[in-house]
Amino acid sequence: MSFEKDFNLLKKLTEIQSCSGNEKSIREFIEDNIKDKCDKIETDSLGNLICYYNRPSETEKKSFKILLDSHIDEIGFIVRMINEKGFIRFSNVGGQNPRILPGQKVTIHSTSGEDIIGIIGEKPIHLLERKEREKTTKLEDLFIDVGMSDSNEVKKYISVGDYITLKQECTAFKGNKRLFSKAFDDRAGCFVLIKLINELYELKEKLHGELIFQFAAQEEIGVRGATVGSYRITPDIGIAIEVTHAIDFPGVNKDKFYECNLGSGVSISVGPNLYPKLTKSLIETAKEENIPFILEAEPRPTSTDARAIQMTKSGIPCALVSVPLRYMHTNIETIEYQDLIYCVQLLKSFLLKNIKELIL
Repeated sequence: MSFEKDFNLLKKLTEIQSCSGNEKSIREFIEDNIKDKCDKIETDSLGNLICYYNRPSETEKKSFKILLDSHIDEIGFIVRMINEKGFIRFSNVGGQNPRILPGQKVTIHSTSGEDIIGIIGEKPIHLLERKEREKTTKLEDLFIDVGMSDSNEVKKYISVGDYITLKQECTAFKGNKRLFSKAFDDRAGCFVLIKLINELYELKEKLHGELIFQFAAQEEIGVRGATVGSYRITPDIGIAIEVTHAIDFPGVNKDKFYECNLGSGVSISVGPNLYPKLTKSLIETAKEENIPFILEAEPRPTSTDARAIQMTKSGIPCALVSVPLRYMHTNIETIEYQDLIYCVQLLKSFLLKNIKELIL
């Protein structure tokens, strides 16, 4: 697939707005793009999209089950109250950085079915007292202006509990090497899974087990979708596909963190949340295929779906691979296109191996 076609897919994936708990739009888009390639597709009560691939027939013996997981939700907000002048107070859904919010355009996903554009307002600098200029406005002090005169007008369209997301187009920098958008966390992982579903379709006879692709809901508020989805599936192994912090920009001391740049290739995590034999096999595959990668030490449970998968039932051997990403949880999340392709290549090569013999 060409960059143009991949970019078109990434643009649609990231511009669809699906805050945690409101993933219907992105779930339906992904299902439309893969339904012809999957043997069976289910949606559970939390909003996970679970896609079965290379599924054995009822007469065949139980196959080795491999779960590949990326989450479909994004951070956002929820309408908390509407004051008498029609300004909207809101609360965060998922981890937000309030320093970047004043001046942002947002979309309020009205229960009436209409998307309403708003802006996050703040006092102009001319009206700020000296002490106020030195502080970041707290989230609870910010407000959304939807250009209406009073609460009665606003309430015709908007209700308490309506979801809100940042509004941003997916854009390629000059040269098409790098891209920015609002939701590469974790639509980058969703892109990888969609590519795998398409590229492995003609190679199904070479697979050594059943693949279950889980597009998980509500990761940003506590890996909730992966928790119930993994329990339902009970795979033999699981691999979470995520994004990780590229810290190759000014002002970050790498000695406090790790080495990770855009263009590093695939980040393979190592630590107690991850199954050593599975991680080792991914590393060996990357070396065999000359795929660039870095190792990322995770000394505690990761802040990803991997922690939920690992703790399912009696325990699931789990791995975590990630795409480097700058400016996580902002509206300008930035990736390098080739890192996405490296991730697809690594997982594709790995899935064509007899994984059961490699790790168990």
